[in-house]
Amino acid sequence: MPLLDNPIAVNTISTPTIQVSPTPPPVTYVNTSHGLFPLPLGKSSKLPHVSKVKSKFKFLGKFMAKAVMDSRMLDLPFSIPFYRWILNEEHSIGLADLSRVAPEVQQTLVRLQDVVHQREMILADTSLDAMEKTEKIETLDLDGCPIADLGLDFVLPGHANIELCRGGRDTPVTVHNLHQYISLVTYWFLVEGVQKQFEALKEGFDSVFPTHRLRMFYPEELENVFCGSNNATYQKWDVKMLQESCRTDHGFNQESQAIQFLYEILSTYTSDEQRAFLQFVTGSPRLPTGGFKALTPPLTIVRKTLDGNQNPNDYLPSVMTCVNYLKLPDYSSREVMRQKLKVAANEGSMSFHLS
Repeated sequence: MPLLDNPIAVNTISTPTIQVSPTPPPVTYVNTSHGLFPLPLGKSSKLPHVSKVKSKFKFLGKFMAKAVMDSRMLDLPFSIPFYRWILNEEHSIGLADLSRVAPEVQQTLVRLQDVVHQREMILADTSLDAMEKTEKIETLDLDGCPIADLGLDFVLPGHANIELCRGGRDTPVTVHNLHQYISLVTYWFLVEGVQKQFEALKEGFDSVFPTHRLRMFYPEELENVFCGSNNATYQKWDVKMLQESCRTDHGFNQESQAIQFLYEILSTYTSDEQRAFLQFVTGSPRLPTGGFKALTPPLTIVRKTLDGNQNPNDYLPSVMTCVNYLKLPDYSSREVMRQKLKVAANEGSMSFHLS
């Protein structure tokens, strides 16, 4: 364990000092209902930072491609615009797609777009002369506040270091340039600010698996390709389905009592318990599209080998996630098996042990 450079003494008397390990930084996760998408980078971003970000996205591309090749499911809910980039459809991305990246910003821009439409209607009105058009346009507002008084400038919302154009920080948004502001904000969030990241991701992806082979899919279908079935809708596992989908071998068959116990236990699992079990057995908390029957290779359950004097109730099940292989002791009762499975799934899913 790393130690502090300066040990902390308990008191001023001659006593042993206590060395304290630094507190590790807290682990944070991104939770988003609309899917994951890169944060934008500004043109003034420092080169070391850009290189570091590109390196991470290149690795992500390799990771995603390898998962596809190995039929492994990723628990990474990417957004639809993310998949549009993978399919080279980034030039068709627009304001509507921003709702899946920055929904609060998009809602505001939609309201501002209404003002733009009103301005266009005034300009197209042939019954008004130039002076009347100017006067009407100047009265346009958002909830009673003139556009010029909103305090907006040509800087990307939420990213004070990213100017939308040269001198953007000193360029106020008015009713006359509002259409340009909406267009640039949308473009920077969805295209300009993330182009370097996606170029690196595609480079990494193509080094393992050509992205052009994914073009047979719609962006909405790539969610199933990479992440498998959607766990948002909880569905119970049926005993009959488990019997048809799982293999038994090496000491067990479909009629074995332990196998019957296992199917009955799995059929009672909640959504969280299902995810924990799948993470433990397959390495991913999600099943591929098609459910258990689509697992490749199928889930195989074998009897865990123990010495003759060893009690199966004293041992946990173990797995080989690379081949969806569950080594299950022949427990004496359903409840013992339920408890052992719970302990193994909750405490062993992120571990690697030889068994």
